Amino acid sequence: MEKHPWFLDLDESVLPRWDRKALEGCKPEGGGCIRGQGRVGPMRLWRAVNNRKAEEVRRLVEQGDSPNEVEAAGNTPLHAAAYQGWVEGIDLLLQLGAKVNASNNAGDTPYHTALYMGNEEAMLALEKAGASKASGKVLVQEHVPKVKEFYQKECWSHHPLPYSDFVEYKKEERKALEKARQFVIRD
Repeated sequence: MEKHPWFLDLDESVLPRWDRKALEGCKPEGGGCIRGQGRVGPMRLWRAVNNRKAEEVRRLVEQGDSPNEVEAAGNTPLHAAAYQGWVEGIDLLLQLGAKVNASNNAGDTPYHTALYMGNEEAMLALEKAGASKASGKVLVQEHVPKVKEFYQKECWSHHPLPYSDFVEYKKEERKALEKARQFVIRD
């Protein structure tokens, strides 16, 4: 067990709370997710995009689902449409408010996803909508151990802080481990 883990140095008063807004990613341009373990949101819109159901996509957004909902790797439904080369879905999601330059945890935007998959029509549709060819910032999910002073380092100054409930969980986990270490195992 680390003598002084990274999460003990955080000012808890400035940590963000996990809420519905977090479902839309943690990067200013959209996308990205530091949650990283398990399902982040309801994923209804994702299923509609993956099944290429335009009317379902429209209905879900009109009922309140966000066109910028992220999954654990920080991808948005626009990434999914770009991956498939579903130009109708790309146009629809953009019309419904999807952020064209949202980037996932690796820094890839929907444009990069279309590029990697060789979906030229999708690339053109995204470019027409103002997609940048520049990569976004890389994110490290909150459950991944951090080097000492991670959040103070200039190269990671763009990185969002972990959510307060995660830090509380880590502190409780540490207390339980310290308590367990006090017991001596006997034959």
